[in-house]
Amino acid sequence: MTIFTLTNLFGQTDKNGNPIFNSDLISEDKFDNFELTSSYYNIKENISNKKSSVYVSDNPTLDDYIKFSRDLPATFFIAHKGQTVICMIMLLQKNDNGKTTLTYNIVNPNTKKSIQIPCNVWGEINEKRADELLKLKVDTSSVVIDLPNNGKELLFNGIAYRIQSFDKLKAEIIEIVNQITSGGKQTEEIKDPEEYIKKETIGGKLDFNKALEKESTPFFLYDGIAYSKKDFAIYLWGKKVKTLGISSAKKASKLWEKIYNRELTSPEKKALEKGFNSKDLPK
Repeated sequence: MTIFTLTNLFGQTDKNGNPIFNSDLISEDKFDNFELTSSYYNIKENISNKKSSVYVSDNPTLDDYIKFSRDLPATFFIAHKGQTVICMIMLLQKNDNGKTTLTYNIVNPNTKKSIQIPCNVWGEINEKRADELLKLKVDTSSVVIDLPNNGKELLFNGIAYRIQSFDKLKAEIIEIVNQITSGGKQTEEIKDPEEYIKKETIGGKLDFNKALEKESTPFFLYDGIAYSKKDFAIYLWGKKVKTLGISSAKKASKLWEKIYNRELTSPEKKALEKGFNSKDLPK
């Protein structure tokens, strides 16, 4: 499954046609419905390794090290049940003029279908990458700084980068896999779904506009269709309210219009209907 995903990301392959991006096993955890293997794409065995698909230089500069650390995927996760793989989740990093965008690429190896969804655990550099940069001592003045709000920054080559917590990242991954394995079924007991939806849609747990507001990506691609950020938020809303017990896309549309006190545009309505009728991620 790793090979399947990496083929779309990196062109270099070995004599057997397999991409080369060396990684380390972080952990293997067991949960009620699945097992999770967590791995890390290290710097040391890739950046100056000519056999690696992400080789940079025999003698990387400090700029090379930080670019490698911030631009390339740092972690990937495989959810499985015994020998049966459920999905693979890779965190993709994109930096545009210093602005960081983090997106999960979720792949089903059986159907070869994939979807990209925003990562809500923000940071400019993955915690594992920050730890390895310190260990490599390529910048002897580099240091981790504790912030007043419990966050951390890596000071590297005179610039501070906000560190993405690995524990928080892994917790979000576990939540995503739980949704996949449960088929999107609602676990929270809700006595009145419609009232709950009305309460949580604007500024609450069902406010997907708020969840996507930090994303710089203008379009989200799913099942061959590109959605604007606004329409993808409605797509996600439609998908979610179905799991809460709304019986049809028509009823969901009327409920949305009642909450926002306006009619859906044609693209918005199509996005809501697509979300409502979509299958559970990423089956």
